[in-house]
Amino acid sequence: MEPSVTLNKTIRINIGGTTFKSYVKTLTTFPDSKLANLEKEKDSFDFDQNEYFFDRNPILFTYILDSFRKGAVHLPKDICGTTFKKELEFWEIPQHYVAPCCWEALYGSEDDIETVNLLIKSFQQNSNLALMSQEKMDVRTRLWLFLDEPKSSRYALVWSVFISFVILAATLVDSLSTVDSFQENFTEPQIKLLSKFADALDFDNATLEKLATIKPRTYLLYANAIFHVILTLELALSFIVCSNKRSFVCFTRLIACFGYMSYWISFTVYFNLKYLESIHALMVQLVFGYLSIFKIARLFYLTRGVPAFRLICLTFSSSKQELKILIFLLGIFVCVFGYVLFAAELLQNSNITNIFTAIYWALITLTTVGYGNYVPSTVAGHVIAGACAVCGVLVLALPVGIIVSKFYKYYDYHRYTVIHAQTREGPCLRMRKNTPSESNSLIEEIELVPTE
Repeated sequence: MEPSVTLNKTIRINIGGTTFKSYVKTLTTFPDSKLANLEKEKDSFDFDQNEYFFDRNPILFTYILDSFRKGAVHLPKDICGTTFKKELEFWEIPQHYVAPCCWEALYGSEDDIETVNLLIKSFQQNSNLALMSQEKMDVRTRLWLFLDEPKSSRYALVWSVFISFVILAATLVDSLSTVDSFQENFTEPQIKLLSKFADALDFDNATLEKLATIKPRTYLLYANAIFHVILTLELALSFIVCSNKRSFVCFTRLIACFGYMSYWISFTVYFNLKYLESIHALMVQLVFGYLSIFKIARLFYLTRGVPAFRLICLTFSSSKQELKILIFLLGIFVCVFGYVLFAAELLQNSNITNIFTAIYWALITLTTVGYGNYVPSTVAGHVIAGACAVCGVLVLALPVGIIVSKFYKYYDYHRYTVIHAQTREGPCLRMRKNTPSESNSLIEEIELVPTE
């Protein structure tokens, strides 16, 4: 038989019960594919029906066969890219034959799988889930969950709300201590010590007068002390009952602990100033008194169980490349516009007297803040300022838009994960990591956890 005759011959292919007919010549479009080498598929040939049979999806095969006619693979956007990719692998069609217009439909599912796996990996980092799944827990474990995991019980949730209230109340007391109606004057010995302090640091009389009035009323001091006693005891008790001391130490806890220590240092020095009579002691009291605001970091640790906050952290951690680009571009534009503006204002009587002031102006302008304390005074300076403001909008809009879109994507997929989890029996779920052979699956298996 002549080759031309063979190529013009039709061939029957049965796909899942649906019969397709095609010219042999058409099937040679992709020479390395399975359809181009059907003679090797002897096990799939049905001699009774005189056709090849493959137990595949006939709907997907319609697009596979159509790609042989067109010379490029096209797929509709309503088909899962992962499923179609497996179909391409079965028919041994290389992915580089996929048309550029269909790349999003084919590879978009990979991004979706990565997003879901990243979400699950992030939420699996909570070691308390394994403790909550235990049917029998000792007193130490129950106390740890009560202090550290608001979702473990209603009492734990109430305690979490109470600790949040204590932190906010302590912060409010610190704020009220700067209001005139909640302050009282220092005693004469304390005022003399303040005078020495002002002389040593070359403060003017107005600053000295301000320092002499920053003395909160006694009931505010004792209320703040009570709040910090509760917070300190809660932290100490949590450390004692924690079974894994390494996991206990985290960034937010360290910052909160630093805030507690700062308060107690300031508190101790404040009530012993009359014995110390030292300028350095007063400086320590003032500095550590305001550093105690870091206790508010405890609130960030409490919010780790709130999905929205975790999604925000996940968004920033997965957007490192975009943030690097933002910082890089911002740094370049700040230097360029700073130097150009300084050169434009150099011969004028401008308040931009050095490069560093010009760079500060460029940073404030690029970030669209615009304090107005430094402004150009020449026509060239005004043109540069306008260009700087426009570039600032563009530089901030592009990376920020990508980061925001990531957050929306994570939020949507978290919502889908929750809805999907609700289709399983039982209100409490636990994520189990797959074995290495299952690493390519969409998400880790969700196992039921018995509720108490």
